[in-house]
Amino acid sequence: MLTFNKIITDYLTRDEDNTVHVQWCPGHTDVKGNERADEEAKEGALLWQPRFVTLTHAMRRSKAQFLQKWTDAWRRTPPTGGFGVANRFPLAWKPKEHVTSTPREVFGRLTQCRTRHAFIGEYYAKFVPAESVECPCGTNYQTRQHIIMECQRYDAHRHILTEDFPGLDLTKLLGTKKGLETFVKFLAKSGAFTKTGTPRGAPARPLLEDEEEDDEEESWWERIERQGNGSGDEGEGGGGEEDEEEEEDGGRGGT
Repeated sequence: MLTFNKIITDYLTRDEDNTVHVQWCPGHTDVKGNERADEEAKEGALLWQPRFVTLTHAMRRSKAQFLQKWTDAWRRTPPTGGFGVANRFPLAWKPKEHVTSTPREVFGRLTQCRTRHAFIGEYYAKFVPAESVECPCGTNYQTRQHIIMECQRYDAHRHILTEDFPGLDLTKLLGTKKGLETFVKFLAKSGAFTKTGTPRGAPARPLLEDEEEDDEEESWWERIERQGNGSGDEGEGGGGEEDEEEEEDGGRGGT
């Protein structure tokens, strides 16, 4: 309709003598031209036409096909390595809910724990040999399983896990939606899998070396205080001797 209107407008503006006559046309009945148009339209509808696909639709189909192939390959591959027990979620283009809803610092520890690339002895043994593989609780070899199931440092917070998962099954804890929700709470409260083993911002547990440093600092301040008091006494004593000498001189002058 817009094209028709533009054509008519251009035609009328080219010459003031140009005119257009518009006449109402009745329905198709008994109008040879309209009847012929209907027949042509029906025949044209039966002809083969190249299939038209939008770019958006083509991209959506391509993504769906690629995701299906990716998922099939994932299902055929047995889960192995440190991430094996946690690699249970079907593949998707968008991030899972636990990715978007978990605080960044806690999510970092969650990922480290699920992949077993964390501040733990079994990781140090492979990648950071200069670090000790022992657990601060005294266990000779610190593992992910030890921290979650056995480490005495987290006994006070382990009930968060056992309330929903009494057996502490790592496959369920690290590979299911409910398990991750529970495990995130445990990480946030306990500080597990941080470098210090304590929540971010919380004071670290005092060590014997810290107590020795405190004793040394306290004795240092006491020594400084004693030296200050000693200097004051000497000053007072010196002043007294000078006063006695002045009195003796005064007595001699009077004589």
